[in-house]
Amino acid sequence: MEDGGSHPCDEWRWSKMSKVVYLIDQPLDERNYDRFGIQAWIDRGWDVEVWDLTSLAYPRVWQNYIESGRKLKEFEGHFPITSKSQLEHRYSSLARIGYFIDLTSDNYCSIRVKMRLIQMGAIRVTCAIGSIPEPGDGQKFGFVRKSKKAIAKGPIKSFKWLIDAFVRKVAAPFTKPGLVVVSGEKSIRSAGNDCGILKAHNLDYDIFLRLAESRSVLAGEYAVFIDQDYCFHSDFIYEGTPFFVTPERYFPAICNGLRKISDVLEVDLRIATHPRSSYQQRTPDYFEGIPVEYGRSAELIRNCKVVVCHDSTAIQFAVLYGKPIIFVITDELHSSPGGELIAKFASVFGKSVINLDGDLVKVDWRKELRVDSQKYTEYKNKYIKTDGSPEIPLWDIVINHIEKAERLTSTDLPAQCASAKVGG
Repeated sequence: MEDGGSHPCDEWRWSKMSKVVYLIDQPLDERNYDRFGIQAWIDRGWDVEVWDLTSLAYPRVWQNYIESGRKLKEFEGHFPITSKSQLEHRYSSLARIGYFIDLTSDNYCSIRVKMRLIQMGAIRVTCAIGSIPEPGDGQKFGFVRKSKKAIAKGPIKSFKWLIDAFVRKVAAPFTKPGLVVVSGEKSIRSAGNDCGILKAHNLDYDIFLRLAESRSVLAGEYAVFIDQDYCFHSDFIYEGTPFFVTPERYFPAICNGLRKISDVLEVDLRIATHPRSSYQQRTPDYFEGIPVEYGRSAELIRNCKVVVCHDSTAIQFAVLYGKPIIFVITDELHSSPGGELIAKFASVFGKSVINLDGDLVKVDWRKELRVDSQKYTEYKNKYIKTDGSPEIPLWDIVINHIEKAERLTSTDLPAQCASAKVGG
């Protein structure tokens, strides 16, 4: 219609596509609300529901979150699902649904919900946007490694893992995604060939885009350590596994190593804490007086002289800003599953891993300041951003794609709408 007015069938079209459901199995706090792009959908006129399956899939995690006093995002479309009857109520209230965004892991609880929504005609959208370097051939040895890890948890947990693995295998043909959002060459390969591929970038690249619009700040003479909350992280609760390290041994080694870096390179120190850390609520001061900052990892990395880290995904900010990276480990980490991951990360950048429990006098810290620009570019293309994808927020890319896919042709319309379109 040349006058830009609404088409007679716009109301029919919008009733079909205006609702989107998010499936999550981690509590919806302010951070998740932001990075999951929920407001972006609302601003574009979509009705959004978030089905939070944490209580059913990971009751211990849910209990830990509530008892800690952390707050859920106040959002009328948020539905924490605590029972099967609540699930049935959500199904019955949906009427029509075009798409659901699947941000859950493949556990027994979430798989059943995915199957039900697909049976109701919804298209499953998944996000393969968290790829990182992994040791060895993950496809070939992944099952063996995971099964050994499950057995180590004991008979009850290993039995649950086997049940989940069996359900995943059986349900796989019935829960295939209709659309996979990818963020680099690695994630494209893992997405498979029997679904739609939407080239985009990962969630941290959204932060990079946001900061690019802000006033630039001169680089500071400090080293920033990327904290991963290794001693207290909720992922260990999700997995039901022992923590890799103990506070009594980990923090003294880290702080001693950071002070050595500070002395040799003549830089100040900063700690960029993990987004889910709770050091404010803990005693003692684990970082021994080194300044700790919350919720500013990207800014701290953008303005630093050098990044010190293990295997955090925040390493990608160092890549995007071209910062030198020093990979470190401790004796405890070296003998844990984390040791292999850290070594793999370092090898991607042609770096060695420095053991902070070792003899630090022999370390050539200045040599660690070198940056291989080619390896940084390769890392970006492989893990952070698909080459040629739009330089706009991730969820705008997704929404644009879905809205474009939903534009009706005459064959999509009911008979009365088709005739109206021909006449218009």
